[in-house]
Amino acid sequence: MSDKSGKKPMREVSVEGCKLIGKGGNGAVYRLDDETIVKVYDGRRYSPERIKKSRETTRNAFVAGIPSMIAFDMVKVGKDYGVVYEMINARSMKDVIASNPGKTEEYAHLIAATLKKLHHTEFEKGALPDARGLLRTEIKMSAEKGVYTRAQAERLFRMVEDIPFRNTFIHYDFHPGNLMYQNGEIVLIDIDDAGLGHPIIDLASMYLVYVSAAKANWKVNENDITKKQYAVLWDIIIKDYFGVSSPKEIKEINRIIKGYSLTRFIKGVAFKQEIPAVIRKPVVGVSKRQLFSMIDSMHPIP
Repeated sequence: MSDKSGKKPMREVSVEGCKLIGKGGNGAVYRLDDETIVKVYDGRRYSPERIKKSRETTRNAFVAGIPSMIAFDMVKVGKDYGVVYEMINARSMKDVIASNPGKTEEYAHLIAATLKKLHHTEFEKGALPDARGLLRTEIKMSAEKGVYTRAQAERLFRMVEDIPFRNTFIHYDFHPGNLMYQNGEIVLIDIDDAGLGHPIIDLASMYLVYVSAAKANWKVNENDITKKQYAVLWDIIIKDYFGVSSPKEIKEINRIIKGYSLTRFIKGVAFKQEIPAVIRKPVVGVSKRQLFSMIDSMHPIP
């Protein structure tokens, strides 16, 4: 049945009583039944137009061979909107790692192998957005908030411009909460900001969760991945991804990745209202000094 405009009304679903299988900054994922899940987006951050675009990005990625879910229809969930996806016999990678600490190393190798595969998956130019655009947007937002002077913002824009473009897949939010474990393989459930670009963009984004947030002992709940597990995960991911074992090389790789991660870290702290102003200002200040003290020695890797 259609409305007066001739368009079919959007289907409404309820997640009451449904199992929550994943939650992040963009929204929450619930299992609707044995074969489908629904991602419910945070209505304060996601407009219906943006959600539609996300669904199309997911479909394009799936067609190109990215291990992701099949996106079905967009639905109304209470006051918010969501997208229904096909998913069978899958668990959140975050839950899998947290509940099987003895297999942390095994899962780290799997994450590293999946990441390398993604970063070698090529698309036609223009099939997905240039991932550097997301970095520019975050720098612009921080500058408009007064975090950076005009000269500082311009220097950061040049830093982003100096990251070489590649037509390979970038997830931009590749952490355990956005991964599903199915039949021994990883399937992506959050491709909202996916694009094309250099691997350093993904690695820097990952550093914020595996290292920065882990060191701060940040957790969604008490049954989350531990600080020690995150340290093991990141160490193996770096060694596998770059094929290195030398402590000196690993230290330098982490230094560079951290440098590129600081723009996102600063933006996150500056905009997170839960952080008291008395803490926010000094943390942003220290992070800015770190960033600009090392910016001239940073270079994209690998």
